[in-house]
Amino acid sequence: MDDKKKQALKFGVYVFIILAVLTIGEYFIAVAGLPWWTALYGIAILKAWFVIQHYMHLPRLFGEEEKH
Repeated sequence: MDDKKKQALKFGVYVFIILAVLTIGEYFIAVAGLPWWTALYGIAILKAWFVIQHYMHLPRLFGEEEKH
């Protein structure tokens, strides 16, 4: 595996861990029954941003063309 692929894999794992931690945080906020619905919305939006940016590759659609 070349260095670029290793770096991409490592970054993907970091994003996965961040998403897992945010999900656990959402769970504990919801289970505690706290009236923090704005925090839950904020976490959901943050998670959606991570997924769009790092897993769906949408930024590449609007970026410059890659030359092979």
